[in-house]
Amino acid sequence: MHKHSTAARPTAVAALAVAAVLATLVAVPTAHAADGDDYAVTLVSDTSTTDYTHRTVDLTGTLTRTDGTPVADAPVRLEESVLFDTWNPWGDPIDPTEWETRDVGTVRTDAEGNFTLQDVPADRVEDRPSPFLFPRHQVMFRAVYDTDPTDNHMAFADTTVKVRPVTSAITYRVNKTTVREGDTLVVKGRVAWPAGHGPIAGTRVFLRTYYESSYNARTTTDARGNFTVRAKIRDYDNEFVVFSAPGDYYLAGASKNLPVKNVTP
Repeated sequence: MHKHSTAARPTAVAALAVAAVLATLVAVPTAHAADGDDYAVTLVSDTSTTDYTHRTVDLTGTLTRTDGTPVADAPVRLEESVLFDTWNPWGDPIDPTEWETRDVGTVRTDAEGNFTLQDVPADRVEDRPSPFLFPRHQVMFRAVYDTDPTDNHMAFADTTVKVRPVTSAITYRVNKTTVREGDTLVVKGRVAWPAGHGPIAGTRVFLRTYYESSYNARTTTDARGNFTVRAKIRDYDNEFVVFSAPGDYYLAGASKNLPVKNVTP
């Protein structure tokens, strides 16, 4: 068995830095500042769990002064963050959560300080695939009341709903189970999920050959879910996993450990 080498660590760290830049481009959640000096916000969802056919929530909340006095006709901004797990095999102090955050809209409180926003999608809304590959299957909503965006003091509240994803499967076959440096590992297989849950064509499939990388090769499926992915073996490759990353946040990815061993001297 090969010991974990640090030979590829600079490359892996560089890749993580790129991912961090992507995260800032996607948008990160508002920093957890103090709840403002004079105001308090509450936020609740009408459901704690969503699923493939029920993806929206109704959000309600209140805005009051800290003494409980309602604040009428005030703007409350609502945000949504779709959560992913951070790839981090080293145990470093890295934020374990990746965020895709968007503004949901601004609502105004009524005379009693209440606000409501109905039929909010608890889902990704972008057409492009996420740069993050490991969905946490949680969606967090935040309500923010900020009287002065320059002072970093705001009143806010969060509520999180769990996503119940549809299970998918991945099958495979490999061209060899013993590899050496310079060999090409070829993995052919198929991704599948229950009928009626969207097209399979174009689903991303990844191959990991080294434990510090989230993946080392990638491909997409055809209309039947079939795929072929290849990776040239390096002397330090020591972990072989194939996994899928469906574009729909309500479809769970699937993974398989491959029975491949690197016998490079």
